[in-house]
Amino acid sequence: MKFMRTKKIERKSTIDLFSYVRKAFIDAGARRYPVIAAVAAFVISVLAVVNNTYALRENPNRTGGVNEQNVFTERPLTFTLEQGGEVVRKGFLVSEEDMASLAEVNTKSSVWDVPNMLGRVFVLIMLFILFIFLGNPRFIGKPLSNSELYLIIILTALYIIGAAFAKNLPFNTLLFPISIVTPTAFITMLFSVLISANLAAAWALALPLAAFLTGSFDISAYIVALASGLTASNTLRNAQWRMDLVKAGLFIAAANCISTICTLLLKRAPVTDYPLILFWTAFNGIASGMLVMWLLPPLEQALNAVTTFRLMELSDLNAPIIKKLFTAAPGTYNHSVMVARLAEAACEEIGANFLLARVGGYYHDIGKIDHPEYFSENQSGYNKHDEIPPRLSATILRSHVKLGVEKARNMRLPKPVIDIIAHHHGTSLIQWFYNKALEQEKDVSREDFSYPGSPPRSRESAVVMLADVSEATARAHYTNANSEKPTATKIEKTVQELIDMKIEHGQLSESELTFHDLETIKKAFVKVLLSYYHSRIEYPKEKPPHQSPATD
Repeated sequence: MKFMRTKKIERKSTIDLFSYVRKAFIDAGARRYPVIAAVAAFVISVLAVVNNTYALRENPNRTGGVNEQNVFTERPLTFTLEQGGEVVRKGFLVSEEDMASLAEVNTKSSVWDVPNMLGRVFVLIMLFILFIFLGNPRFIGKPLSNSELYLIIILTALYIIGAAFAKNLPFNTLLFPISIVTPTAFITMLFSVLISANLAAAWALALPLAAFLTGSFDISAYIVALASGLTASNTLRNAQWRMDLVKAGLFIAAANCISTICTLLLKRAPVTDYPLILFWTAFNGIASGMLVMWLLPPLEQALNAVTTFRLMELSDLNAPIIKKLFTAAPGTYNHSVMVARLAEAACEEIGANFLLARVGGYYHDIGKIDHPEYFSENQSGYNKHDEIPPRLSATILRSHVKLGVEKARNMRLPKPVIDIIAHHHGTSLIQWFYNKALEQEKDVSREDFSYPGSPPRSRESAVVMLADVSEATARAHYTNANSEKPTATKIEKTVQELIDMKIEHGQLSESELTFHDLETIKKAFVKVLLSYYHSRIEYPKEKPPHQSPATD
């Protein structure tokens, strides 16, 4: 390798103080306390600064002929390379000192290397374009909020900067993968839980690549980081409970160890170096899972994120608001449970977030808690709307959406759940009271008898709307004493008419549902409704036992 500029490079002796102390400490404690010895070796390696070298010489102040040899003297080794000089001769073996010299020469010579700097700038621009592409809502599966976007930018920047700092840590970089001290799995797990599994998978590929292209990672560190990130994104894809984070940490630790062993084998590392490196490799995975589990609750509240774990907790029917709904409005409670079942089944079929749909079904009518007697599912013969004008009746019915949104915000429910509550009626017309008002008044505005707000803007919200109207219509048709027996054909016809009506009135225009999705939703609704309202066999009455005539 030719060195084109005159540089003065300082290099310490390889037999230094902290290497000597570390070896002596490990030899003394590794037999009884191997883990503590491994931790101590790492701490000494990081904190100790090489500023003195070990030498053997006599102490000029010795007395009685005693030879004191443990003396430390400063002895920096320096060498100067002239322009055109050789660092390593062709055909000679390359030692560790030669490798250190080559690395130092490369560092010193590339500070003001214009082509090198331009290349790095170009790489950063390409990485920036890559991150923009991977952050596309169509790729992620949902639009990003401002808080989620800021979180992605901050963590990505910290990762790249941290990887650059980690490169300069006092490790034996020839064997120790620097990616072990970078939080690849931690960031990937956070993105998978808080934002999207697709985003986590994309960033599991992009983050190690960014560190590799910017020179922070070598090929070994890149391989270990890639294995760690991909394992983290895949193990949490179907996670539903917080303890799954601990299991994911164990899987990540195993993947880290396997990938690290592969890199050590390729480097032909001595077996004595394996325990320390593998210990910190496994620690990276386990610590990532524990740290995410510890930080997730405050991040969920700060970002108001709709995570799988939070949805599982909200779907508990023993939640205070759900128990209050059951007590105050039992008819609405039964209706909400059925809506949640319909919406969950349909969303699972079309690939939407079925947990979000289930929670939205449970909470969509919590605004009826304050005045349950004005809603038909809670009435038993007496209808309070018979005593008030239709305009006031429509106002009461419309208000339950606004009251539900206010309750949801006070409970700090996730925004997607609040959107389901706000949009589950869209801008539909309250047809019954509108027609009744037309009979009593000449000039009647449709807006006064339409629900406020806007049509559903997500697939889950649209499915809850269709489930709500389908369940209410089916209950009205098939629960009365004089109602006809339900069949698959009748239920399918009813659901299709309701879907066509919502399409005609523009209630599904912003929901991103396709006609194929609507057909799948209809089939899922028919299956659930038919199982609930199926015909039952009329068992014959049991005849009373024959009584023998009484005898005197």
